[in-house]
Amino acid sequence: MGVTVVFWSPVPGQAGTTTNLLAAATCMGLEYSARLLLLGHLQNSYAAVERAYFRPAAWNGIHAPDTGIDALLRLLKNRKLEPAMLRDYAHPLLRDRLDILPGSIKQEDAFIEMAKEWLTPMLAVARRAYDVVLLDGGSGRGSAWNELLRQQADVWVICLPQNRLLLERFFQSAEASMLQDRRTLLAFGQYDPYSTLTVKNLMRQFRIGTSVYPVAHNTGWMDAVQHGESNAFWFRNRKTANGHENHLFVQQVRRLAQAVIDSAGARQSLFGGKEGDSP
Repeated sequence: MGVTVVFWSPVPGQAGTTTNLLAAATCMGLEYSARLLLLGHLQNSYAAVERAYFRPAAWNGIHAPDTGIDALLRLLKNRKLEPAMLRDYAHPLLRDRLDILPGSIKQEDAFIEMAKEWLTPMLAVARRAYDVVLLDGGSGRGSAWNELLRQQADVWVICLPQNRLLLERFFQSAEASMLQDRRTLLAFGQYDPYSTLTVKNLMRQFRIGTSVYPVAHNTGWMDAVQHGESNAFWFRNRKTANGHENHLFVQQVRRLAQAVIDSAGARQSLFGGKEGDSP
């Protein structure tokens, strides 16, 4: 039985929740033999998660009514969905390691109204087919749908901003009080290593007793995500030498990816990337 990992941030737009998820997923796909399913936001076709892997010119051939979350929900409602069928409706990003399930082509409100009843059983089937199921839980506390996504988590990756005021609010919140009761990782996304608000200082100030994973802001990665070149970026940069402009980012994401794999109990043989795969 696999594990559901949900990336979520208490504040919108500052902690790189989606880009952290994409970087960790791609790194895990390249370096571990666990079978991974990337679900993204579920409700938006060609959302940010999907754009990161497919160039716009290729999109028409990738998303269709008989693939993705819509097709799975139809099968589930008709009691015909089996774990072995999931891979027929997903798209492989890294052969035998990382698949992505396209989001819905329905209007967001209509999709959520239909899907909320079936989300839990669908993820239960997905965990039988994959070792790790990765979800983007969005940010903030105002959305009932994002709250439902967060409730599915076996492992929480909470993405935090490098902002003292927002951190003070978070560590006084109900979510922070629940950290001891869940398998939780803390990631500082869009991290500035030159700020005086270093991870070490923040851990001391807020008495953070768990491991923390900074992920530095990286312009090359942000551009790659925008242009559908996430895999290509990691193939080019996974063996960068110390001193290279992308070295720190790659090493930090690698540590986060290893922590996610370990928390999910899915660490298997380390590949370092199959040279035969293509970006």
